[in-house]
Amino acid sequence: REEGYLYFQRARAVGAAHGFFSVECTACCGLGNGAMQEGRHEEGVALLRNALAAAQLNETDDPAYEIVPLGQLVGVLFTTNAVDEAEPLVLRYREAAKAQSRGGGRSWSECDSLLATARLHEARGRPEEAGREVRVMLDLLRENRAAVHERAGFFYSVVREGTKHLMILDPELGEEELIKSVAAELADIREMVKLV
Repeated sequence: REEGYLYFQRARAVGAAHGFFSVECTACCGLGNGAMQEGRHEEGVALLRNALAAAQLNETDDPAYEIVPLGQLVGVLFTTNAVDEAEPLVLRYREAAKAQSRGGGRSWSECDSLLATARLHEARGRPEEAGREVRVMLDLLRENRAAVHERAGFFYSVVREGTKHLMILDPELGEEELIKSVAAELADIREMVKLV
């Protein structure tokens, strides 16, 4: 862990010194994740915000530099109930993920952004809209089996983690048909993971 921290520190310094914003973005994401895992929440959030700022200035056209810190920061903000701060980032995350998918096939980030949008709707007291986003995600997974199979581990992790936080998928409170659909999709993806 210490070696990784030093690597990201050096990469951040090089990126900042030479205007390689993609390197700075990646380094800040790594440092931010490390800080969050070690319980240094404020530092982690600040680093993720810095990663997002660097992503906007990155020298490539790759939307992943924006998508990764957006997804991480949105997740952290929901965890701390900072819904007002998360809301504009969720909308931005959704648009960035859709743009990435239009550029070259569906990605796990589009599923994650749909789940983040569902969390936002749920936090704002709109369970029907949250359910709609989950259904769109399920349709996306079914329509893009080749992409899901290719990166089954990522998709499984995204769907499993993302759905854990939704009250509409709580067995005691949620809609039974939707809960069963998500469970069936997770089982299918888990089988793909075994085959890869």
